[in-house]
Amino acid sequence: MASCSVLIVDDEKDFVHTLLKRLKRRGLECEGVFTGEEAIETVKSRQFNIVLLDMKLPGRDGNSTLVEIKKIQPDAEVIILTGHASADDGIAGMKNGAMDYLMKPVEFESLLEMLLKAVRKTDCSHSLPVRDKGEK
Repeated sequence: MASCSVLIVDDEKDFVHTLLKRLKRRGLECEGVFTGEEAIETVKSRQFNIVLLDMKLPGRDGNSTLVEIKKIQPDAEVIILTGHASADDGIAGMKNGAMDYLMKPVEFESLLEMLLKAVRKTDCSHSLPVRDKGEK
């Protein structure tokens, strides 16, 4: 039984590393990259069920990265996660195929709830993440 796979795309390296650790403890296969270009190369070589995507990235921005990811992996559920949220960014992201839009700093439980929604929409719903033994 395959695990649910998540790609985290964010230029804040500490955030990516922390999120990777917390999601892996919940049984999710995770990978982290720091630019839109890296994200596109990664989705060309590996299938992901869910992509957490920051909007403000060095080089290629989040929306153009989102469009390209959806061309390569149209079934991937994309959740936009950004500290630079605006109504325009949210609307554009949703029009370009994002499942939802969350603003940083985000409570981990809110992010986990959004991930569970995304998992239920994918073919990896058999591997719903469970509460980590180390967290309340």
